[in-house]
Amino acid sequence: MPEPKLMTLEEAVGRFVEDGDTVYAGYLCVPFALTHEIVRQGKRDLEVVGASVVWPATELALAGCCRRIRSGYIQGALRPGPVTEMMLSGELQYEDYSNQAIALMLMAGALGIPFVPTRSFLGTDYITERTEGHPGRIPGYRKWQVMDSPFDGQRVVLLPAIRPDVVIMHAQRADAEGNVQMWGHLGDARWGLWAGRKVIVTVEEIVPSEVIRSDPSRTVLPGFRVSAVVHCPYGAHPGGLAGYYDFDFRFLGRVINPAFSSREGFARFREEWTDVRDRQAYIERVKATIGEEAFQAIHVDQHVRPLREVDYGYSRNTNLRMEGKVP
Repeated sequence: MPEPKLMTLEEAVGRFVEDGDTVYAGYLCVPFALTHEIVRQGKRDLEVVGASVVWPATELALAGCCRRIRSGYIQGALRPGPVTEMMLSGELQYEDYSNQAIALMLMAGALGIPFVPTRSFLGTDYITERTEGHPGRIPGYRKWQVMDSPFDGQRVVLLPAIRPDVVIMHAQRADAEGNVQMWGHLGDARWGLWAGRKVIVTVEEIVPSEVIRSDPSRTVLPGFRVSAVVHCPYGAHPGGLAGYYDFDFRFLGRVINPAFSSREGFARFREEWTDVRDRQAYIERVKATIGEEAFQAIHVDQHVRPLREVDYGYSRNTNLRMEGKVP
């Protein structure tokens, strides 16, 4: 029997996130419950990578957990005030790419190759010494290399592969063996999952393995590649998850934006929200803050489903033995 992968947030982060790790934090599948737990455990010197690292990177930076960021959308982590100050002072090191570039770099990591060629950035001032030598750069990091293709002589930009030490992600469902299923807009999350050395996934539902096997095309990662699965409803909140709930913009505006705009605001946020260990208690506090009606309004009420069922059927009578003489 495959090894069960179910564990708590505390167990998963304690076992699989280490100081100094490079962490991929999943795109629109925002793993807020996991970033809260990383902060609670006081992990240090992390590097956060991803096409759009947004709020999780901001939280980890303000908590002193994140030392470096490589992103295709550095503005997602920037907030007026403390994070910008950290980047300008060198307290937070960063390298800015594009969403496409980060996806390609994760793809290279997933394929096990050291770099990936692209035409992106050619003809721009991105590939100049001035841009590469920005004040917040990661010391000793080689960001890109331009070369002529050995096949046709065309100029290409080489980008280094990204192989995260650990991936943190929130998904729709998994079974106890760690087979994870996701759907909706994944962005670079699929490559991030495949590139990671360790993978921790929080999910809305734990379902029987028969459910997973009945719809195999939604499986984005098989159980043998997953380190831990945590049953954590609303693990993406205030982010959203396709088919379950939308982004909680009222909470984002009322709580997150003020909290991430100053160190004092973040200290209050950490005490009031991050340090709440029980996710159900967290959700009850959300309801008390924005109101029950506003909380219920984020749930899906307009359903989009395939117009025709998918059939994975096969013939029980297939005879794989070829008749006649083999030439």
